[in-house]
Amino acid sequence: MDEDDLRPADEAILDVLQDGRATKGMLVDESGYSRNTVYNRLEVLEAAGHVRVVHESTRLFELVNDPRDDSQ
Repeated sequence: MDEDDLRPADEAILDVLQDGRATKGMLVDESGYSRNTVYNRLEVLEAAGHVRVVHESTRLFELVNDPRDDSQ
């Protein structure tokens, strides 16, 4: 997954995670996207290695590698 594959929801999630760690619920609140959309896009971003779960029971995520930086 690179910058060209990103959807607007991915961009919003990455923007929030650039400021630090966030739970799924916080990502929903901060991004303005539906819970379903955020959950689905997190799965895609996690599978691509761009985000990871830091704390499983709270589903706390952090940014590992921002695909938007790959093109620079």
